[in-house]
Amino acid sequence: MMKHPFRFHLPACLVILALLLSSCLTPEGPGGDPTATAQPIFPATAVTTQDPLQPLNPTPTADLNSPNPVRITELEYLQEDTEVLVMAKLFNTLNDAILRDIQLDVQALDAVGNRIAQQRISFRYLFPRETTGLVQQFELNAGLQIATVEIRVVDGLIDRGLKYSQPLKISKPSTFRVGNDFSVTGWLENADPYTYTQVRLNAIAYNAVGQIVGGGWSIFDFVPEKDQVGFKIRVNARRGEAVHHVDVHPWITSYSASLEGGSWWNTIKKGEWNYVIDRYHQLAGGTMLKNQSDQMLTQTFYILTVLDENDQVCQAINGYYDVIWPKEEVLFAPPPLELPKDCSGKTVDLVIVPGEYGQFPVSYNPLESSQVSFSDENHVNVSVVNNLNASISQSRVYVVLRNEEGRIVGGGYQTTEIIRSGSSLNVQVPVAYLGDPENLTVSAFATLPYGVEFGQ
Repeated sequence: MMKHPFRFHLPACLVILALLLSSCLTPEGPGGDPTATAQPIFPATAVTTQDPLQPLNPTPTADLNSPNPVRITELEYLQEDTEVLVMAKLFNTLNDAILRDIQLDVQALDAVGNRIAQQRISFRYLFPRETTGLVQQFELNAGLQIATVEIRVVDGLIDRGLKYSQPLKISKPSTFRVGNDFSVTGWLENADPYTYTQVRLNAIAYNAVGQIVGGGWSIFDFVPEKDQVGFKIRVNARRGEAVHHVDVHPWITSYSASLEGGSWWNTIKKGEWNYVIDRYHQLAGGTMLKNQSDQMLTQTFYILTVLDENDQVCQAINGYYDVIWPKEEVLFAPPPLELPKDCSGKTVDLVIVPGEYGQFPVSYNPLESSQVSFSDENHVNVSVVNNLNASISQSRVYVVLRNEEGRIVGGGYQTTEIIRSGSSLNVQVPVAYLGDPENLTVSAFATLPYGVEFGQ
């Protein structure tokens, strides 16, 4: 399962990323007829002159004889105040063709049929006899109430020549209650030898009798080649409904690219690292990362997954480490991460996808951290010095804690306010850890985030 040289299980760590390439596919076997042309789902029609005034919800021309190969098998919506969720299942009725570049028009209508919300959405493939899910969210103006929703397939191609199968798979989904809402976690597996970007996950929630009661969606920025990563999606459910299970469907979207493997995976080197679960059932820890190149890395991506003893995903987060200067060694520590009460984390999986070579307004890290100590049981005070002759609008401060044996047993993270030129700022960093604070050594590291502003 683990093919990359810097990926380990709890005490888990790292793998890697970046450079946006073009979208490629892995054929399953010999390709189809190279001269074959994909067939449009809808036949071409003659161009007509439109009247300048159109109805609020124009009805498409009725076609009573030619079934659309995209069949809607389930459709439901949920409105809570100004938020509307539309959930649907879509099925490819063809057993010998991939449906490509499908474009959907999702509309919300009021009681008299006026369109009050509309969104176009598209995805790359619907494989033969495959069922996928769609979750679309609308934000309405206050006071509007919808009475029905419509989903129309407005474009797409029927491709019988492309020999390609679904590379993405969801496994071991689990549902947890979080306050008044629910979340679904699981593994997202990629069977292809390419890292996919901008993968969309659609989550449809059901009650115990199989009725759709809610949904959610998220974009997963990087799914590494021939690997699996943990995910978590917040699910909105109808008030008073208990979520029994959640179906999750991955899409390769119109915005997705595929990245070939190569030496860029070695741009980041992992150093000392460790993660623990503290007495409050929070995950904490940290990792040392080093940019081994002589160029600046921007937008390095991390995926942190907590598993129980059965490899069920308890919790998962992902995000970016914005800037790592050439040859710089940095600290990474997530904020204390609360775990579900009914899931006992045992191992951690951490994937690091190296960022791309980029540019930044400052050619070096101007920040220094000092005078690091506990201010109370749950916070560490760090003094951050700005060595620029310009103020900075914010910085990021990472903290790791080590026990008497020098092993990382905790950590934390905080974003600061403005730091004036040539001055310092005391920052309170929330931390989680194992052990007695009097026996722990504290280290800190400050850096600049993407989007920081510079002043006088």
